[in-house]
Amino acid sequence: MNNPGLFQARWNARRLAFCNVVPLALLAFCLWPTGQRQCVFFDGWLFHPLNSPLATNPIWLHIWAIASLRPFDAVGRWFRG
Repeated sequence: MNNPGLFQARWNARRLAFCNVVPLALLAFCLWPTGQRQCVFFDGWLFHPLNSPLATNPIWLHIWAIASLRPFDAVGRWFRG
């Protein structure tokens, strides 16, 4: 168990820069008109395969509809503590 703790006494500048540069680069890419078209294309490409089972299978549609109700959210919060 030679794992460093989550909170350390010194900064890791490389990780800090990485965690700030990557989101800024993604934001800049999405704001760029060509990048925005590619993001919209990718979003549609990923959305349809992931959601097509809901359109074709009524049982799967009802399972997700029931599971997204508030009582299930409360049960999930209760289990997480």
